[in-house]
Amino acid sequence: MVEGAGVPVGYRYEWALFADWCAAADASALPASALTLAQFLAENPAGDAARRRLVAVVNHVHTAAGHPAPGTVTAIRLQLDRARTARATVLRSRVAPIISALPVVGWPTGMFGRRDAVILALHGAGLRAVDIARLDRRDITVAGEGVRIGGRHQLHLHLHPDTDGGGGGVVIEYAAVWRRWEQVLRVVQEHPSTRVLEQHLRTGVFPDNSDYRGGSGPVVVPINRWGAVPLPLVSMAPAAIASVVTSHLAGTPARHRRIPERPAPSRSAAEPPALFGDPAAVLSDTYAAGVAARAAAHTALADVGDVLDEVEDRAEKLLRRTLELLDEL
Repeated sequence: MVEGAGVPVGYRYEWALFADWCAAADASALPASALTLAQFLAENPAGDAARRRLVAVVNHVHTAAGHPAPGTVTAIRLQLDRARTARATVLRSRVAPIISALPVVGWPTGMFGRRDAVILALHGAGLRAVDIARLDRRDITVAGEGVRIGGRHQLHLHLHPDTDGGGGGVVIEYAAVWRRWEQVLRVVQEHPSTRVLEQHLRTGVFPDNSDYRGGSGPVVVPINRWGAVPLPLVSMAPAAIASVVTSHLAGTPARHRRIPERPAPSRSAAEPPALFGDPAAVLSDTYAAGVAARAAAHTALADVGDVLDEVEDRAEKLLRRTLELLDEL
């Protein structure tokens, strides 16, 4: 089929053009990857109608041969729709200053800020609300200062010069935006406790993520007014994601009340420490605190037996005195 066998007559010119380029570039034409098709389109400029026809031909040949159609990914669709690409460029310049102003610390304001920044960055890259809702964390990987979105999108998001236009010189730091939200997702996954997450967001101190291999699950999740997320994690509905985008772009984002920190209870040396920090250190400290508590209790209760014996003697004397009084009556 690469040489034209089995390709419908009306498609043979476009297919031959693509197959010849692949041969020259030492790339596979069938099956072809989305990256190969994107490179072909970038190196062979043509009108929008001609580009769309060629992608349709490549998709048809792949589908007929039982292969995934490489021209259905978001990256290719953006290349074919210059109007959509122009809108995405303008949108990036609008969301860039919004993202930079969102809080990243505070409870629960920092949690909402980190999540909304990811939503706005992905939407500015050309993803629809339904696309964002379907994303899995395994689809996103950090690549330098940008991120790659795999799956059915095949996008590479990095610091584009066009984000400077109209955005006041502010760019979207995609890697930083994603890492901050990934820190939250990691804590939720490893310590499903709102108190633990609250402490991290109040201080802005999170575990080192440099060796973190990521996890699976939805990319953006619903958050209630108190900062709690559903467990197991579920994805936000597309309508909720769209609402976040439109409210920020309209300048009327949801107001999230900052919750004052609860006063810490008085702690004695026998009390276990709060469950934050390194898990090994936490277990060690908790064990030591438990041993200290038992020792303190043993000391405090050492003379309880003598006290109870004395109480028993006094009770017996009172009982005998009561019986004597009854006999006298």
